[in-house]
Amino acid sequence: MCGIIGYIGNQQASPILLNGLKRLEYRGYDSCGIGIIDNTNPNDINIIIKKNIGKVNEVSAKEDFSNMNGYVGISHDRWGTHGKITKENAHPHTDCNNNLCVVHNGIISNYAELKTILMDKGHKFKSETDTEIIPHLIEEELKKYDIPSENDYIYAIKEALKKIDGTYAILILNKNFPNMLVGVKNESPLIVGLKENEYFLGSDISAFLEWTKDIIPLEDGDIVILKKDDNNSDANGTSANLSYKIYNNDIDATNKRKKITIEWDIESAEKGGYEHFMLKEIMEEPEIIKDSSKISTSEIKKLAKEMKNYDKIYIVAMGTSLNASMVAEYWFSNHNKLIIPCDSSEFLVKGIIDENTLVIGITQSGETYDTIKALKYAKKQGAKTATIVNVLGSSATREADIIIMMGSGIEISVCATKTYMSQLMILYRLFIEYGLVIGKDMSKYQQEMENIPNYIKEVIGEKERENIKHIAKNLTASNYLFISKGVNLPNSLEGALKFKEITYLHAEGMSSGFLKHGTISLIDENMDTVVLIPPTKSELFKSVLANIEEIKARNGKIIGVSPVESQNIENIIKVPDVMEEVSPFVYAPACQLLAYYKAVEMGRDVDKPRGLAKSVTVE
Repeated sequence: MCGIIGYIGNQQASPILLNGLKRLEYRGYDSCGIGIIDNTNPNDINIIIKKNIGKVNEVSAKEDFSNMNGYVGISHDRWGTHGKITKENAHPHTDCNNNLCVVHNGIISNYAELKTILMDKGHKFKSETDTEIIPHLIEEELKKYDIPSENDYIYAIKEALKKIDGTYAILILNKNFPNMLVGVKNESPLIVGLKENEYFLGSDISAFLEWTKDIIPLEDGDIVILKKDDNNSDANGTSANLSYKIYNNDIDATNKRKKITIEWDIESAEKGGYEHFMLKEIMEEPEIIKDSSKISTSEIKKLAKEMKNYDKIYIVAMGTSLNASMVAEYWFSNHNKLIIPCDSSEFLVKGIIDENTLVIGITQSGETYDTIKALKYAKKQGAKTATIVNVLGSSATREADIIIMMGSGIEISVCATKTYMSQLMILYRLFIEYGLVIGKDMSKYQQEMENIPNYIKEVIGEKERENIKHIAKNLTASNYLFISKGVNLPNSLEGALKFKEITYLHAEGMSSGFLKHGTISLIDENMDTVVLIPPTKSELFKSVLANIEEIKARNGKIIGVSPVESQNIENIIKVPDVMEEVSPFVYAPACQLLAYYKAVEMGRDVDKPRGLAKSVTVE
């Protein structure tokens, strides 16, 4: 979830790009860089690149970003996914001859095989990133022409993109076409900003809001070409004539893309126009799921193969990550494979570890103290270790034999939402890969993976959000139960966790079957129950409905997260009726939104709940 910014116009590009980097730093802050076409000398046009590791202000001071000359440029805030946090891996990236310069947000899932093909053709790589294959692919296509024309160049970009599998928003400079900036989009966000004699490209509006509020949101498959008129420049090289064209599948879509004038301020823009980062991050979940479905393919396959060699497999985690690991326990039970989710803080007390043990740590930050401690302990006992993590170069990555990146990008709100969804997707892919390793037909699960983003969109769409907001407003109890059975039992725990984190109301999650073993005695007007009703084809569907009747018999209020309407339940949050194995992906955002709207209604500090921190680095 890196941030990218591009500029073409009649001002020096570097101050504008630097400002945009600062605005997009919430999307990535491990390194940054700027690439600008310097055409001060028409006979010696070059692309000047400055980049380094660190936050924007640190790198700018070190590399002197403000001292770069040129009117066309691109820049990038990195959230590392492929390759360590080094200067070489920072963007922009170039081809062999430094004619092309590229920045990229997204995941290229087939970069490893493409890199091998390109290296066999003599291409030299300077980084470990997936992004660097892009300029080399374009360079290879351009070899077909002695002196490529502008049309040849655009065609070369299109041909290069056909070879790429993954998600991307890409900005491209070419020193042989110094008055042109090209952007392409596929599932990662990219927006055009329009101003007289100036155009902008950015991952979101905050990148250029100080200069213009007129935008064009691009659609998947769009290629946008921003140009300055070479023949209408003054002595300083600035142009009064700029033009843009948008193509999709070789069809001119320029007039089909709607221009919008937005009325946000900077703070609203950084939140995508949403009131809180938490809501913005929930709304990003379909996009994030797509990234997480394509990242770390070789590492996931490697871990799946390793899992076959171990009868004793622990997943150590805390909080939200532990709930994700519990979902995985249910998934792997379909393979008759025992996975043991374990609270990291208890692992040293009850973990039975030796060289025949595999220990997988899940930690969003990569710095969770108890999980790091558990991984170190496992390693010391001779166990094989792996980690599912969101921050490249974090402590967890140094303790694990196998490192799997989540690909969810930075999460600002303390309350974990989209990172939980990323963890689920990585574990779901691991479940699929393990099934393939042991020779099972996993095609139905693979096909459903493509549908998950659309299922999530149904839950977080405006209509259902308004319904959830209405339900949250009418919740008056001070205590809450979240219950379910099967693969969504962990989601009942996660739903309760989210609820109490930001509303400060008491909430607990449990199996609906556990109610009659004590807890049902608490049911009264001060105890509401949120019930995650399984998909209708689940063997547990009728069982959970029976538990609802037990609650209603005691005059308990029910809030149903349900695939079906019910006359017996007054408050229904509707979710798609999906295959049970993928249902956690649609029940989770419903619970997240319920917690969010109740916390807002109560006036809580949603993004920074009291007493909590994003990364728990103490025992």
